Amino acid sequence: MAANMRRQWLLLGVVLLATFGVRARLSHAAVVPLRQPLADFPAQVGSWKLVNQPALGEDVLSVLKADDYMMRNYVNPQGDEAQLFVAYYRSQHAGEAMHSPKNCLPGSGWEPIVNDTIPLKSGPPGTRVNRYVVQNSGQRTMILYWYQAQGHIIASEYAVKFYLVWDAMREGRRDGAIVRVLVPMGQHQSIASGTAVALNLANRALPLLSHYLPK
Repeated sequence: MAANMRRQWLLLGVVLLATFGVRARLSHAAVVPLRQPLADFPAQVGSWKLVNQPALGEDVLSVLKADDYMMRNYVNPQGDEAQLFVAYYRSQHAGEAMHSPKNCLPGSGWEPIVNDTIPLKSGPPGTRVNRYVVQNSGQRTMILYWYQAQGHIIASEYAVKFYLVWDAMREGRRDGAIVRVLVPMGQHQSIASGTAVALNLANRALPLLSHYLPK
């Protein structure tokens, strides 16, 4: 009986020491800068040309809490419009995690009609990203988004939290980015057509982002 108690106390002590070690590792995670400022991202991405760069308001920035971001509207020769948004965090802490569009858009009156994942061919084999189609008062918007951290391209919000802790323990890093491609859809445009437009920009933007986001 006494031997069992000693083993239990010893196990508890090991668990507590490991917990404190993990907490100390996470609290001293490195601050990782961008490889290049997002402001230097190309004005032309494949056949897509930059139209304008809207700025986020202070109220939005206070919620976003990103260290750097870019929001760019592009148009292609066919007249398709798409927006590329990237928010980067050098070292994420409580209250500064990357925000999923699934948490923001429903509160603005947008209702989801498609919520799944699809392949992104320009990523490593097996790469999938989120596809989220929303509608509001007859308007529909196609959204593709994913997370990037230490070379990972991640769709799942749960997986990105796992990698955040794992990479902090393994490499002392908590940096990461959320990437979003948004396409306003025509009234009679099909989901497949909107998806093709969004993928066209996403597949061309992803390789370029490797020159800006840390690996």
